[in-house]
Amino acid sequence: MRGVRLTDCRVVVTGSSAGIGRETARLLAAKGAVVYAAARSAGPLEELAASTPGVVPVVADVSSDEDRAALVAAASADGPIDVLVNNAGIGWTGLVEEMPADQVRALFEVNVLGLIDLTQRVLPAMLARRRGHVVNVASIAGYVSMPPLTVYSATKFAVQGFSDGLRREVVGRGVAVTCVNPGPVRTLFGARAMLPDATSLTSGLTDRPMAGVPAWAVARAVMRAVRYGGVPGYGVVTVPRVFGLGRLGAVPGLALTVDAASLLSRERFRRS
Repeated sequence: MRGVRLTDCRVVVTGSSAGIGRETARLLAAKGAVVYAAARSAGPLEELAASTPGVVPVVADVSSDEDRAALVAAASADGPIDVLVNNAGIGWTGLVEEMPADQVRALFEVNVLGLIDLTQRVLPAMLARRRGHVVNVASIAGYVSMPPLTVYSATKFAVQGFSDGLRREVVGRGVAVTCVNPGPVRTLFGARAMLPDATSLTSGLTDRPMAGVPAWAVARAVMRAVRYGGVPGYGVVTVPRVFGLGRLGAVPGLALTVDAASLLSRERFRRS
């Protein structure tokens, strides 16, 4: 399958106010794309657009049906959308027994349902033109689930499963689907995910990024996926690649090791 030529192509990137989304928007715009950068916060989007030619800011909450519709309408007003990068996401840290129901719903609304809905809104036109690429940014937490990230991991398992199935649905129809699964990333996302409230990810309650790979490394993986298309056997990309070994956590024998590590993780979280 051919990749998408970035020059003059129309790209939607959600979660563009910071971290992976911001770096992805900047990189794709630098390669010649017209990038519709979406997020809930207007200020960071305007700063991004002012410093990066080719970026068009769109304030949108991906958990809102009206905002998703408005985002797609804005991005396709002057031409079809070539690439959708579903990057927006929120996290929550805690044990399932302590997790409020509204937080469960919030995670699935943003991380899964909003992602699927945006994909459904752009996919028919891509299929009709036999051209397009959907990139879903998930996590290595979609390979193996451990406390205290059980529900967050469940959303990323869902994204991985959706991406796998969709990729197989569109084989031979001109559209590619890639799931990019970062490990720990050097952004505020991971630090804020340690707070027991999904809304804290954009509340500015912490300004200490966690250790990990730089956000630009994930952005480069997204760019390569779009440029080179749906290479058979490479519909799932892990950043860094070595973290792809996390998929072995589902193997029965190795799963015992993960179970033991989960006990330590659970007790460490309880004592913190």
